[in-house]
Amino acid sequence: MRQYSLPKVSLLTKSWQYNHVYKQGKRIRAKGVTFVYTPNTRGHNRLGISVSGMKSAVKRNRIKRLVREFYRFHPMFPSALAGAKENQTGFDLVVATNNRFVPKGLGHLKTIFLSFLPPLA
Repeated sequence: MRQYSLPKVSLLTKSWQYNHVYKQGKRIRAKGVTFVYTPNTRGHNRLGISVSGMKSAVKRNRIKRLVREFYRFHPMFPSALAGAKENQTGFDLVVATNNRFVPKGLGHLKTIFLSFLPPLA
């Protein structure tokens, strides 16, 4: 079961890491969700999740769980979102959601997130 977990090195854990991404990053916005990304020097992608405006902890945690699950299956999503060249890694991504973002499930979340990727040339 441990092989399917998301390692801590793949996550933003400190408030200064989030602040750096928010200050230096580029934004892509849509209804209820904002992607903020910036290159890092670590050589691998990292994910941060910020859910605001949700009064219910159950709903907040469900969204975080779905976003982590999506990232686990698509670890190159931050690089693709940034339009990076093939095999270029090293991006920090914060997925910031609010109370208007209510995915029905992992498939619905996947459809929403993948719609933000630039078209293949």
